[in-house]
Order: sequence, then C-alpha cells, then structure tokens
Amino acid sequence: MRVTHLGAHHAALNRLTTRLSEYSATQERLSTGRQMTRPSDDPIGMNRALQLRATLSAREQEGRNAADGQMWLDLADTKLQDVVTQIQRARELAVRGATYVGPEEREAIALEIGHLRDSIVAQANAQHQGRGLFSGFSSSDAVEKVGGVWTYTGDSGQINRRVGENEVVTINVTGDVAFGFSSGNDIFTVLDDLEAALYADDTAGIESGIGGLDTSLQTVLGGLGIVGAKTNQLESASLRTANEIQTITEQLATLEDVDIAEAVMELELQQTAYEAALAAFSRSAQTSLVDFLR
Repeated sequence: MRVTHLGAHHAALNRLTTRLSEYSATQERLSTGRQMTRPSDDPIGMNRALQLRATLSAREQEGRNAADGQMWLDLADTKLQDVVTQIQRARELAVRGATYVGPEEREAIALEIGHLRDSIVAQANAQHQGRGLFSGFSSSDAVEKVGGVWTYTGDSGQINRRVGENEVVTINVTGDVAFGFSSGNDIFTVLDDLEAALYADDTAGIESGIGGLDTSLQTVLGGLGIVGAKTNQLESASLRTANEIQTITEQLATLEDVDIAEAVMELELQQTAYEAALAAFSRSAQTSLVDFLR
C-alpha cells in the first residue's frame, strides 16, 4: 500500500494533537489540584464524588443543628442553675424567718423573698432567638399570674433538632415540668405563700414554705437533669458527626485530589513525549521536489 505524503502528514498531526491534549490535561490536573474537572473525565468517579458531597452536606447541616441545640441547652442550664441558687437563698431566708426575729427583720426577709420570686419569673420567661426557653412552641411568656393564680401559659411543644441520619434530639424542657406546675407545687405559689406568711408572722406557714421550697428545689434539679441528659446526647451525636465528616472528607480527597509528586512526574513524561512527537512531526513535514513529483 502506497503511503502518500499527505497521509503521513495527517497521521503525524493526529499523534501530535493527541500528545498535546494529554499534556494539557495533565497540566490542568496539576494546576487545579483535582483529578476531575468535568464529568467526562471520569463519569463513575464524578458520580461517586457527587454522592459523597451530598452526604457531606447533610452531615455538616446536622453538625450545625447540634451546635444550635447545644446553645439552647446551655442557656436553659444557665437559667435553671440560677433558679437553684435563688431557691437555696430563699430557703436560707425562710429558715432565719422561722426563728425568733423581730417584725422588722421578717418584713425585710419577706421583701427579699418577693424579689427572688420576681427574678425566678424573669428566668422562667427568658427567650432565645425570639422564642421562650421554657414555653414550648408558645409565643407568650412561660409563666404569668392569671386571676391572681400563677399559671403556666406555654404549651407542651417539643423543639427538636435532627443531629443524625436517624437521630432527633428534643432540646427544650417546658416550664410546667421545670417549675412544678405539672406536679401541682409550682415554685412561684410557694414563694407567694412564704412571703405572705413572713408578713403575717405566721411561723407555721413559714415552716410549710420551707418544705415547699425543698420540693421545688428537687423539681428544678429534675429539670436540670433532663437538660444534662439531652446535652450528653447532643455531644455524642456531634462527635459522631465530626468523625463522619472527617471520613467523608478523606474519601473525597482520595477520589478528587491529585497526588502532586505523581502528577509532576506524569507532566514531565507527557512533556518529553510531546516534544518527541513535535520533533518527529517537524522532520516528517519537510518536503522536497521529489515529494511533489510523486
């Protein structure tokens, strides 16, 4: 079979184009640091990478959910810790008021008890991001005095955060549980009765108030226990999510990232091959009068 000059020229040009394309692709991988820059580079690998990125996005969102829930629980813990401190202070005052003290001192103790009650009301009605910490889904305050009676005005709504593929954590404790409304012995009524007993010099009423404070303290501590359990659950979920994110990130790096040393070596080989093809093409492209006479 006769090989014409034009055929040889086209064949050499095709080889040169192929070498240039491979050289350019290697150069692009090295400059971008990525194995794949378009789906056609590796359709199967690109599909796997997209799946991993979707999973990574979901895990990162779960991590943000856990962080938001942790902030909510930390605030609730702080408020309930303050309530515990105030109840303990109220009990100290009540014990002193139950002993023989003058009417002026009892009146001063009653006044401080009233301030402590108002402070606990403020803690119970605390908000986070425009929502009550202890009022469930309700937009109103958790605790109000309605018709002279202390009432839980929130609802039983559970505020949840998805922190895992199959894990949802309730991040709130409602005021009816934390402050004793559900058990029929709320801290606010206890403090009201204690204040009234102090003003009236009612020793029996003061001693009854001490017992009520003890019960209320255990109730608030129970609310703190719920918060602590939820916090532990969130911390465990956050740790698992962080580990999963690290694993997925490593898998993506293996799939997408370029081995720099290997890519540099490949680039040098491609450059050598391209230069050889270019030299061969330049020699084959030289024409003479004999070529035209053929």
